[in-house]
Amino acid sequence: MPYELSRVVWEITSKCNMNCIHCGSDCSCVQKGEELTTAQCLSVIDDLADVGCKLIFLSGGEPLLREDIGTLITSITLHGMKVAIISNAYLVNEQTIEKIKAFNLLAYGISIDAGEAYLHDYIRGLKNSFEHIDKAIDLLLANNIVPSIVTTVHKLNYNQLPLIRDYLIKKGVKIWQIQYGDHIGRMSKECQITEAQYLEIAKFILETREKYSNHFVNVTGADVFGYMNEMSDKLHNVGLWNGCVGGILVAGISADGSVRGCLSMQDDKYIEDNIHNRSFKEIWLDKNSFKYNRRFDCSMLTGYCKNCMYASICRGGCMRAASIDGGRCSQYCLYKIEKEGFSSPEQARVNFSKQELFDLYNQIRKLPEQFLLD
Repeated sequence: MPYELSRVVWEITSKCNMNCIHCGSDCSCVQKGEELTTAQCLSVIDDLADVGCKLIFLSGGEPLLREDIGTLITSITLHGMKVAIISNAYLVNEQTIEKIKAFNLLAYGISIDAGEAYLHDYIRGLKNSFEHIDKAIDLLLANNIVPSIVTTVHKLNYNQLPLIRDYLIKKGVKIWQIQYGDHIGRMSKECQITEAQYLEIAKFILETREKYSNHFVNVTGADVFGYMNEMSDKLHNVGLWNGCVGGILVAGISADGSVRGCLSMQDDKYIEDNIHNRSFKEIWLDKNSFKYNRRFDCSMLTGYCKNCMYASICRGGCMRAASIDGGRCSQYCLYKIEKEGFSSPEQARVNFSKQELFDLYNQIRKLPEQFLLD
């Protein structure tokens, strides 16, 4: 088989009980579109096993809102594949923990957006969500379920990273992935981190990996961090970046059945087909699928990446970031920053005053007055 699938991120529902500022899928309490039925999902699981998939991440929305999640997980494990959940943990409680424990998960992914509870709640759009996470982590650890924390960084919570680190160390959490929010879904471009903040986050990840290795098993930058300078291979556990593997080793399935190389590639032009039309296996094995990676050519690159000495290796960085403005060149690249500096005075900024952040975010969602008073 020319492309043996390693892992899939599968958005099994678009329904969510939160309303996060940075949600790339723009999920809400209302289901969007025609979601796959239980029978269709079970057929997808058959296909995933047939093409060699090893690991399935079930996400959403909030995956626990899907009533047949137990049926799906049972089928996944019976096919010999590992399964993990990416969740907001609001539904993890004393009543649900036994059911979750029976899933035999590789990990339970939880999003934490701030070290201060009120700010996390603001970003999530739900009061007391941090309190629920705090209790959920204790329940997961007490039941030998591995909590894996994901933090999506934008201007508002950039300075929260040390507080989150202190909190995770105190709780005994060992796995932490740090990524940044792109202007997809509900995330505005004005809220994105600057290039200088990107560099500082990379340094923070390295510092945490080096100084706190006795606390964390794994602290990593997602695929959006790195690219070909000396720091890059230390930000991940897989060594040097070797290009996006969307459609080569990984795939994404949206709640409506759309198949992409990666769920973060939200532009409809990256939809290969829909499971309502063709089976996942047919889509994956189609020689015309995922041509942007399977038939990559350096002529596809734009901007700085087009003439970079690492063009054929890096291939424009993470496709999520590289394709977001219609080209194929990531705005954020440690090698580019190292060689050329920041692209503008605004991109060279690291610190923003609380008043600046208040003015920016308050027009999106009313910030508590406590933010300015702290």
